[in-house]
Amino acid sequence: MEQTQRKLGGNIAALRRAKGLTQEQLAGLLGVSAPAVSKWETGASYPDITLLCPLARALDTNVDRLLQFEPDLSRSAVHEKIQEVIQFARGEAERQAGPDASLALLRSLLRQYPNSLELKLNGAAVLDAFWLIFPEAGPGCREQWQEEKQALLEAVWTGGDPTQRQTAALQLTSLALSTDKLEQAHTLLQELPKPVGDATMLWVQYYIKKGKPEEAKTKAQARLYQLLVQTLSCLTLLTNSKFMPQQGIYKAVAAYHAIARTFGLPDVGDGLLMALHLEQGRLKEAAACFARYVDALTGPFPTLDQDLFSPGVPAPRQGEPATASREYRQLLLASVQEDAAYARLLEEPAFAAALAKLQASLCG
Repeated sequence: MEQTQRKLGGNIAALRRAKGLTQEQLAGLLGVSAPAVSKWETGASYPDITLLCPLARALDTNVDRLLQFEPDLSRSAVHEKIQEVIQFARGEAERQAGPDASLALLRSLLRQYPNSLELKLNGAAVLDAFWLIFPEAGPGCREQWQEEKQALLEAVWTGGDPTQRQTAALQLTSLALSTDKLEQAHTLLQELPKPVGDATMLWVQYYIKKGKPEEAKTKAQARLYQLLVQTLSCLTLLTNSKFMPQQGIYKAVAAYHAIARTFGLPDVGDGLLMALHLEQGRLKEAAACFARYVDALTGPFPTLDQDLFSPGVPAPRQGEPATASREYRQLLLASVQEDAAYARLLEEPAFAAALAKLQASLCG
């Protein structure tokens, strides 16, 4: 509410100055006192509703522009507002404040645009981000975020366009699986659209025939990158010891390494192998894997193969963490410190050094 008042007040002040009016002159036109106008402009109070039309006329505008009314948000506007919430939350976390103010800001934004399904979809992603930004939030907070996320996704699933509904269905399926609601997950999975084939080759042929080789190249490169990321995700799934034999896991990790290194993608395959070594009591091997994993997370981006990917895939900025945001590294550190399984590694020098490196990457 206060933010809305300040926004309206700032708009009134800007429009008044553009007209060349003083607060006293505007007050005289409206039959109110100069202090009343001052309170509007500083956000201390609202103009009376009966004054909105006269105020708009006095400032040569209309009520919609005066109130900065937006019937809905464009995708770019949604992205901008969501980034504002994320940046605010990160600032709160840096000064070790809790998540309450960030959650209130997100809720306020959702109330301002109750019909924006794109905002709801992105708002659900913000609630996921809160898990990383505020890793020390208690179980009560996390349950609340999950409930609110589910409500947002269900609204999108009910009323969104096909793309929005598919995204919401995937996330609702993930939520259902995380809470062992297997029948609900099965129903959602069955309702997902079936793949109709990859049109990349057709697009490339189209651009070539149109005499647009750069567009053809960009299309093929972008699709290659998507397929590689999907392949690495599938290889990650194939490191699950619940259904994969040990030899299969080793082959999956080896393939992960080979693909990442061949194409210049972040290589975090050692993080996958670490769990197997730890599970089987091979502590030195687990510690060595953890050390290489931390190196990958805290080191610079590898060099993306420009011959294969430029200009279709923007090159990452050099010097940033390879795959891990600060929030992810915080979450990893917390999970390692809290999981009793890792306590067995504390006497391994490689593990202790890697843990210190991970902690140091979060300083400053």
